[in-house]
Amino acid sequence: MSRIIDTSPTPGKPPAMKTPRPFVRILALALGLAALPATVAVPALPAGDQGRRAFRPHVLVLAIDTLRADHLHCLGKSDIATPHMDGLAADGVLFTRAHSTAPWTLPSFASIYTGLRPYRHGAIGGDYARLPRETGTMAEYLRGQRYATAAWVTINWLNAQCGMNQGFKHFRFIGSTARDGTAQASAITHQAMNWLDGKKTGRGRRSKYRQPGQPFFAFVHWFDVHAPYTPPAPFDRMYYEGDEKAGGTPVLDLLLSNRNKARPKAQNAGMYDWLSGVTDLDFPVKQYAAGVSYVDDHVGRVLAKLKERGEYDDTLIILVSDHGEHLVDHGMYFTHKEPYQETIHVPLIIKLPRGVAHGRVIETPVSTLDILPTVLETCGLEVPGDLDGRSLLGLMRGEDVGGTSLLVSERGAAPDDFTKTLIEWPWKLMVIKKDGRVENRLYHLEDDPGEIHDVSRRHQQTAERLRERMWTLHDPESPLLAVPGEERPAELDAAEREKLRALGY
Repeated sequence: MSRIIDTSPTPGKPPAMKTPRPFVRILALALGLAALPATVAVPALPAGDQGRRAFRPHVLVLAIDTLRADHLHCLGKSDIATPHMDGLAADGVLFTRAHSTAPWTLPSFASIYTGLRPYRHGAIGGDYARLPRETGTMAEYLRGQRYATAAWVTINWLNAQCGMNQGFKHFRFIGSTARDGTAQASAITHQAMNWLDGKKTGRGRRSKYRQPGQPFFAFVHWFDVHAPYTPPAPFDRMYYEGDEKAGGTPVLDLLLSNRNKARPKAQNAGMYDWLSGVTDLDFPVKQYAAGVSYVDDHVGRVLAKLKERGEYDDTLIILVSDHGEHLVDHGMYFTHKEPYQETIHVPLIIKLPRGVAHGRVIETPVSTLDILPTVLETCGLEVPGDLDGRSLLGLMRGEDVGGTSLLVSERGAAPDDFTKTLIEWPWKLMVIKKDGRVENRLYHLEDDPGEIHDVSRRHQQTAERLRERMWTLHDPESPLLAVPGEERPAELDAAEREKLRALGY
């Protein structure tokens, strides 16, 4: 077994090894990983394009909505149980500094699908809430190579009305509760496992999910970590002890006041109804953690199904989240609004086929933009040159591939209200425009991981350099959208829009 601990270099300087932080040392011991040099011999996938094409791995994306990176046990959260994600990390590669491209669902998953930042793929919300049909997706690339493609999604932003079904032959949207009364995660897991077994899922004629020997691409999306934090028994009291409705000030008084910097608009006020009567602010924080352990249980069920079928070893598995959550950070509560680290630092675990690079921990900062190029190269397919992401395959195998990932994130679909970030580790620039004013903030993520201290005045040259680079990535005359064409509102009916408003969108 092997692992890599490294960091991206300062521009113009060679990369250097760093002493592992304490939680990384603890992680290595917990997972039984040995400290080895950064470049080591590891098992290889079939060599050359011909060899990789002859071996076509299955591809499974386990997408957990709203999961903060710092809430996995294997990423240092010792008081939360995530044994199945930890086990996947031990079998694969764990990235400790993965970043998403947006603090909410649609633009972030659209970037995972396309390898393009939101500015380029154009599914950014508001009047631009549908992925353009001409934009290539992971499912389309793989279906073009005769992969069986299937997806199970749980929020309208990932539905056909937003163009997010492109390339999936088998596509199922499952609402907050399944028809048989089971919890949402149970319905997702049940249908995904049935599809893997070639059984009927949902309506329609029973048919095999693929031809004999046909590789598959499956996208399994769980929403149960997202608010409202209401995991079922026995997870519902897994971490919280006490009476959440004992005497005291209702938490709704805080959440609906100006003290909550993410206070919902009047039409979205119902997003906090699930906390009615609650007086202990620790209750939703612990229930969020319980939801993480609940979804981890479902991750384990799907992985067990692959092992039962004898397909686990030959499957490229990617576990990732679209964004995290403000849990009390930066004066924002139980939602995801601004691209601070608590919302854009996400878990990323990649298990390569046939045990390649298993057990590695990589601190090099990477982006969810890198997922599509990594999938394509691992499957022996050409990686389009116009993607914003890069393949991580060489990095995972310990090869000196050079280059760095593009770490950008953005929020906002209105020209006078948006936030953009650019990270050149450890520096992070935030550009915020609101009410006609533009503010630039600079954070040093190693010295100040909580992003409390804006050091833009003390480090003016760094702030200006990052600001100039920011605007080479985003045309300042058109700061929101590079995709030409007319507005593309999501094709949602009144009931679907009401559901999204109740979730705070």
